[in-house]
Amino acid sequence: MKIQILKSADRGQMRNAVFEGCTLFSNGMTSTKLPQSFGALYVFNDDILYPKSHLGMHPHKNVEIVTVMISGTESHRDTLGAHEEYHAGDVQLISSGKGLHHEGGNVSDTDNARHLQIWVAPRELDLMPSVQVLKFGQMSDRAGEKLLVSPDGAADSLTIHQDVWIYQTGIQQDRPYTYRLNDGQNGVLIYVLQGGVTINGVELQKHDTAFVTDTNALAVSSLSATSDMILTETIL
Repeated sequence: MKIQILKSADRGQMRNAVFEGCTLFSNGMTSTKLPQSFGALYVFNDDILYPKSHLGMHPHKNVEIVTVMISGTESHRDTLGAHEEYHAGDVQLISSGKGLHHEGGNVSDTDNARHLQIWVAPRELDLMPSVQVLKFGQMSDRAGEKLLVSPDGAADSLTIHQDVWIYQTGIQQDRPYTYRLNDGQNGVLIYVLQGGVTINGVELQKHDTAFVTDTNALAVSSLSATSDMILTETIL
């Protein structure tokens, strides 16, 4: 197994009038610690949207955009006709394909909203655009493991146009967890949302990231009573 750790304090920092966020990839910034990409992944941001913040209508093309709501409520409107609100635990997948526009923001006057946003390069270009949504209560939960996104829509997950699997996994201290890769040639990105974990004996704390390659399985244990992480397997 090969593993590279990005500590919480080494994440890239972004801030403007609408939001503040931390990024795991360089996104054009000069950095010796942030990679440009990892397999098909090239954006992974942990964003906080300020109250009543709003990002106006803007375009995307040939990117798969996964948004995982962590807290608060955010609005969404797009040129495909969707207009809805997302809450903590909801997941959205925009397959922008040959192009679409969307807008949205934090609907609250007083509270921040928080989401993770993951951008994935599709295996094919200029597909028909689509927007899929997985509401919190619709997710299949297998011993704390929720499959959010997969290439084939398994277990009621959203279908992405790439060999990528995204799980949100809760781990109890007395119940170690084993993740077996769909393909041993793939890589795995682990982002710790809460608590702390060990990955094949390597320690990660809250908001640390592990980039793992050259393994068929991961043995994960929680360092606290419960820990929560996003695990993303990607073709390399």
